[in-house]
Amino acid sequence: MNSKITPFGLRMPSDINEWVEAEAARNLRSKNAEIVMALKEKMERQKKEKGVA
Repeated sequence: MNSKITPFGLRMPSDINEWVEAEAARNLRSKNAEIVMALKEKMERQKKEKGVA
């Protein structure tokens, strides 16, 4: 990953936090890595839906 990543505070509802924690544990990732992966997957889906390579 980029070494110039700026920390970003994030508030989220407890149910989402619990889901992220569970998914991170299941996938052997940190919560941060799980959130980044989910956002990347969303970005890829949007690119495909919009026909962007």
